[in-house]
Amino acid sequence: MVFNNSFDIIIIGGSYSGLSAAMTLGRAMKHVLVIDSGLPCNIQTPYSHNFLTQDGKPPSEISALAKEQVKAYPTVTFIDGLAINGNKTENGFEIELSTGDIFSGKRLIFATGIADAMPNIEGFEKCWGISVLHCPYCHGYEVKNEVTGILGNGDNAFELTSLISNWTSNLTLSRPK
Repeated sequence: MVFNNSFDIIIIGGSYSGLSAAMTLGRAMKHVLVIDSGLPCNIQTPYSHNFLTQDGKPPSEISALAKEQVKAYPTVTFIDGLAINGNKTENGFEIELSTGDIFSGKRLIFATGIADAMPNIEGFEKCWGISVLHCPYCHGYEVKNEVTGILGNGDNAFELTSLISNWTSNLTLSRPK
């Protein structure tokens, strides 16, 4: 429900956490705007794992179903767009989109996910979430007993190597250069 582009809450990010917040607030009868750029951090990950009731499904399929469920609450509004600027105002916040549209809200939730820092290794980013994996609990089962390399150093790399040995014993630990 749009009234002068003003909402109780603006949520920036329309993936899992943003949709979860929107559902909760929609059920609380709050007027919510969800701004979604359509670029989730898991965009190139082919399948989600270790997510109860969603194991093996594409992340886009999970988000699409969640969005359909949230749309059942008439106080939640969705807009496809990129938030580029935000200002604190006397009554809350103003958020500007790349289109120039401005929305105001009493409260603001950032549900933008994470930004992974990729090392400067040719091909690394293209393989992220496919053959370069960051979470053994999310992806370890699918690559169990395969030759595995770990890029890291220090105590964290040692701990990760110990942890991953549950999935494979054919491990190589290499320090980043």
